[in-house]
Amino acid sequence: MGDINLECVRLIEPKARQSLTPIVLKDAYLEAVRILLVLLENVLSHPNNPKFRTIRLENKAIKEKLLSVHGCEKLLVAIGFTQASGSAAYTLSSKVPLEQVQKYRDALSERRTAWLTDSLLERKPFPTIKRSCPNRLILKLIDPPAKAASGPPPPLFIKPLVEYHQRIAFPRVLRTSNHFVQSLELYSDAVMQYEDPLLLRTGLTLIPVEELTLKASGKLAVIRKSIQSGDSLESEPCIRDLLLVELVNWFNTQFFEWVNNMPCRVCGNEECSLRRTQREDDVQVEVTVCCGQESKFYRYNDISQLLVSRKGRCGEFANCFTFLCRCLQYDARIVHSYFDHVWTEVYSETQKRWLHVDPSENVVDSPLMYQHGWKRNIDYVLAYSRDDVQDVTWRYTNNHRQILLIRRMCREDELVSTLREIRIKRRLTSSIERKLLLGQRNMCEVIEFTIERAPTENELKGRSSGSLSWRQSRGEHTFNNIFVFVPNETELQKRQLNLRYSCASDTYERYIKDDSCLTVLDTYKTWQSAQFSSKNIFRKVERDWKITYLARLEDTDFGKIVWKFDFSKFNVRVKSFSLVFDTKTFGEGKVDVTIEAIDGNASVENASVFQIVATLAGGRGDVAWQHTQLFRQKLNSLDFPFELQVELH
Repeated sequence: MGDINLECVRLIEPKARQSLTPIVLKDAYLEAVRILLVLLENVLSHPNNPKFRTIRLENKAIKEKLLSVHGCEKLLVAIGFTQASGSAAYTLSSKVPLEQVQKYRDALSERRTAWLTDSLLERKPFPTIKRSCPNRLILKLIDPPAKAASGPPPPLFIKPLVEYHQRIAFPRVLRTSNHFVQSLELYSDAVMQYEDPLLLRTGLTLIPVEELTLKASGKLAVIRKSIQSGDSLESEPCIRDLLLVELVNWFNTQFFEWVNNMPCRVCGNEECSLRRTQREDDVQVEVTVCCGQESKFYRYNDISQLLVSRKGRCGEFANCFTFLCRCLQYDARIVHSYFDHVWTEVYSETQKRWLHVDPSENVVDSPLMYQHGWKRNIDYVLAYSRDDVQDVTWRYTNNHRQILLIRRMCREDELVSTLREIRIKRRLTSSIERKLLLGQRNMCEVIEFTIERAPTENELKGRSSGSLSWRQSRGEHTFNNIFVFVPNETELQKRQLNLRYSCASDTYERYIKDDSCLTVLDTYKTWQSAQFSSKNIFRKVERDWKITYLARLEDTDFGKIVWKFDFSKFNVRVKSFSLVFDTKTFGEGKVDVTIEAIDGNASVENASVFQIVATLAGGRGDVAWQHTQLFRQKLNSLDFPFELQVELH
């Protein structure tokens, strides 16, 4: 890296300044260098075009994201940019050697990659505790978690074959003044951005297809074995359906990040008050204020932008995830509800039906969760794909007559005719075979809509994504979701009940163990789904450290979670048990774990009803909630920090 000023390259890197938190400094640095690398790449790609040699200071991104970082102006001068007196732009003379520009680009790219992987940062060791309890309750010593290996950093920019506005520009076919009806056509046009061939090829390179397929194949092998042994009466699933489950879990835990607001530039607080919304370059921007400073959250719709930013709320989650499903050649559609939530549906060729997939919740096939878990009022839910549009409201409610009474946005016959017109528009270039297939699917789906069913246990749970204040503002936060473990036929026959939980995948597994063979009988997605009760508990994911754990909610003095087991109806009792239950505390934090009989027995041995109770309390300061943790592990860990094995008699 000779002939360049490395001191200026390092000058813009985060320093330990009291006015800003390290995370905010790092994010600002990464974004500034990303912009600068794009500018330098344009110069190298178009050396004779003066437009790419000019940096205009009135540009909002340049002013707020590049020049706001300390030392950037000195770095621009070192690269060769100059600013004439009274000029509102930096220009790069054609006399500056391209070799010099390339060396600065390479140096900045190398340093940015290092900061992305945190290889430049020193980490303080985590304190560890070891605690043991009677009755074979084991709390294991947890070593300081090593940072998970990072995947490839997000690309600096992604170039589609056709620009965003051209990809979604289509002649209007609806002639109506009803804004609701007009929106249906606009949403339908918007999904056509997914079909850009260059974007699809680029998106596919971002998905760890081989790794996800390997995980799906492993689960398929376990399921096949369970079916062959007679332990499971379920039909064998399709590998593509299992791959979909792995895809949404990877997307939710590793690829995309939930954002309430952009953090304050001074204190790092993400719960800032919204000052205004505005549009910049046709992008909606939310401007929040904290500590006298404004922060901006860009609500991108363009997939090429989302693949770079990888941040957002449910709309961005669903938009990006639906596109990645298309990259894997799934028939996928984005679903817009009018209770302000967005998700995805994917067609299962094996099951011959559309599967509900909520990427922001990491949930598959629980369509009634919004009505029964979130307590939302369902009125209109519409799904949009490249060659179809469907009113899927009836999949997401089991009270169809009541829903019809509250739908007032347009007449029902007008909605039916509108969907027909949009379908014709979308299928203009479809083959006769494709049109026939879509018609058959639509007919089967309409028949499916006539069935009203009761919600499952998973569909009774509340929302998991977003911060507490975000969820409370939408009326979705709940403390309890009752679930009791009772032995099934296989467990009674084998005289055992075994349960384990992975915080990394946020999944419980219920299994049978014979010698060295382990057969999974059932799984429960999300930590809430198999608890008996909880208060002030949530699952924390630290994207920067690539770790996750259960903790108590911020600004609460304590948290509590209970798992309950009841064998009383089957005339069996506990013969023996073992429990692994990982905890971690910092400072004055305290975790109390008990396993206790609740049927009048003095001990768990010989009891027919018992429960496991974990109470989290203590800690000091604003992050006291973080000083008590359950099941802390790396996001890519395959371990189970909570495991119960019960022998029955």
